[in-house]
Amino acid sequence: MPQNRIIITTGDPSGCGPYITLKAIEKLSGCRVQFYVVGDRKILSRFDVYKKINKRIILIDLVTPGIDKLKPGYVSKLSGRASISYLDSALKIMRECGIKRLVTAPLSKEAVQLNLSDFSGHSEYLADYFRCKIEMMMVSPKIRTVLFTRHIPFKKVPVFITKNNLTDTFGLVLKSLKSIFKIKCPKIAVASLNPHAGVSTFLGKEEKIIDKVIRSFSGNFYGPYPSDSIFTESFIRQYDCIIALYHDQGMIPFKLLSMKTGVNFTPGLPIIRTSPAHGIAADIMRAGGKPFASSMVEAVKLALKLSIPLPEYPWGNSGAGRRPTEACLEKEGHEHTRGAPV
Repeated sequence: MPQNRIIITTGDPSGCGPYITLKAIEKLSGCRVQFYVVGDRKILSRFDVYKKINKRIILIDLVTPGIDKLKPGYVSKLSGRASISYLDSALKIMRECGIKRLVTAPLSKEAVQLNLSDFSGHSEYLADYFRCKIEMMMVSPKIRTVLFTRHIPFKKVPVFITKNNLTDTFGLVLKSLKSIFKIKCPKIAVASLNPHAGVSTFLGKEEKIIDKVIRSFSGNFYGPYPSDSIFTESFIRQYDCIIALYHDQGMIPFKLLSMKTGVNFTPGLPIIRTSPAHGIAADIMRAGGKPFASSMVEAVKLALKLSIPLPEYPWGNSGAGRRPTEACLEKEGHEHTRGAPV
């Protein structure tokens, strides 16, 4: 049996998730990994690549009623309900079978919100499930970027820039870089909110708060630096991570540098969770195109590379380290297809 096990949710069944999941597994065929895939076989079998890899995976087929009626690229209440059921089922299987690594293919927030009105994303949903504070770290071979605030209106960003909020984020980022990425003494740069970091202008209230928190950590954090220069390549090479204060401040340069290799990693969870750094590619799916799978490949690779310290694993020894049996999967009420280990 392979030492590494990983469970993948296929995301919105109308989007690119099912396809890029299959392509990533195909491209990683040389890895000694057991892949568990949660989705619907009727959707996966639409793609020729499914025939190439179906014997190398354990498929948890949820047999979602009406799923075969979904059209590629057109999300709906059904596709949103299926997306979240894949995630819920994956979490149950992880708990039952002791799997510590989760990769989530993209879903449509709008489609899920037709079922769960307060849904704001995979990351927040998992934080609620595990009852923990999380951050959003974008990772690629070129850069690591943490988004201090995520999916909130820009006008609300200054309200969140407080000593307590910054301290919590800095502490979690520092801990993750040390314990999960194994960086002994991380150097972390912090972006400013205001132009030129608010230096010598009427601006700067937020930068003064940031500066005080940076000083309280004495040694690992630097800045705040003007955001129009912090993302230059020469600057990036000097730091292990950059903290952006709002979504687009971090995501625009990240995608310019790493669109096809970027990965979304969630620090703070007691499991390893990664996701490709893009959406469901509805326009490509509607046109019958084939979206790139390289970001999904990198998401799987990163999930396999990282590890959570054992004392933080939430489900103790309840099945940890053993292969799921027929009873383990059937207990959850899923139809499944067992494949041979990769």
